[in-house]
Amino acid sequence: MATVSRVINNSGSVKLERRIRVQNTIKEMGYLPNQAARALVKQKTETIGIIVNNLCDPFFYDLIRGFETGAQQTSYNVVFCSVMGGDTKAKERYVQYLSNGIVDAVIIYGSYLSDEKLARYVGEKGTVKLLMIENDIPSIDCNKLLIDNVDGARIATEFLIENGHRAIAHIGGDPNIKVTTDRFNGFIETMKSAGLEVPEVYLQSIKTKYTNGYTCMENLIRSERRPSAVFCSDDAVACYAIKAAIDKGLRVPEDISVMGFDNQKILPDRYRGPEITTMEQPLFDIGFDSIQILVDQMSGQTEHYKKKTYKTTLVQKESTSKFSY
Repeated sequence: MATVSRVINNSGSVKLERRIRVQNTIKEMGYLPNQAARALVKQKTETIGIIVNNLCDPFFYDLIRGFETGAQQTSYNVVFCSVMGGDTKAKERYVQYLSNGIVDAVIIYGSYLSDEKLARYVGEKGTVKLLMIENDIPSIDCNKLLIDNVDGARIATEFLIENGHRAIAHIGGDPNIKVTTDRFNGFIETMKSAGLEVPEVYLQSIKTKYTNGYTCMENLIRSERRPSAVFCSDDAVACYAIKAAIDKGLRVPEDISVMGFDNQKILPDRYRGPEITTMEQPLFDIGFDSIQILVDQMSGQTEHYKKKTYKTTLVQKESTSKFSY
């Protein structure tokens, strides 16, 4: 048993001939080490748990690729837990389960304000490392990877202004998500800096469902002064807004420009409109970096918590154009 253990873990001294015999026998038998037993002995599972809101959302495609690619370059495995609609109770169950000896670290993706309770639970339990993506809770000490959403919204709004738009509306997302607030603030601050008025009707919100982007656009089209451009909180919202505009007989972007955020590779409901001008997040890099940061920390290469903010990039496509009054 000791010889087999040394061969499997590549530790200790084993003669080459004997090592080859053990390796051949392992291959013939299709033997796999008992991970639960190894975890008990080594006091680590070499697994990272990742909690995201709605794993089926196409938005997570590049992020998941980043997680998996990062893990493949280490000895760690990743397990994914999906929560529908920011279900706080489901998140609590996953966090409690994962931090009870199932994984060595937990990644929580999302900027729900209610996640503070979960982060505090992990910190107080002290059994796993924690990394939060898109959530900067000042009272929680942990690894944090963030997107500069305020700056991204500023770049998006400035792009529309530079293209001649002055009547610009905004369709925001779920108000319980910090990302939504940051993008709203970036929009408002930029409009104020440019000396442009934002009527109350120009500030629409989907509340919780992407599909409500359709209704929000209908409200904007019916307004006394129809906006020439609409900046949406994300691409999924933008695709429903565009659908509403086209259904009402408007051309996008000739009659109204629509801009999104996130540069989603796959849009919902088989979207068939113009390709959406958007702001791209480096999701692959964030997923990849999160794994590397945690593994470095757990291997003792670094003791300090890491906080990193990523910039977004403007991706100009077909849904926006210049506007002349």
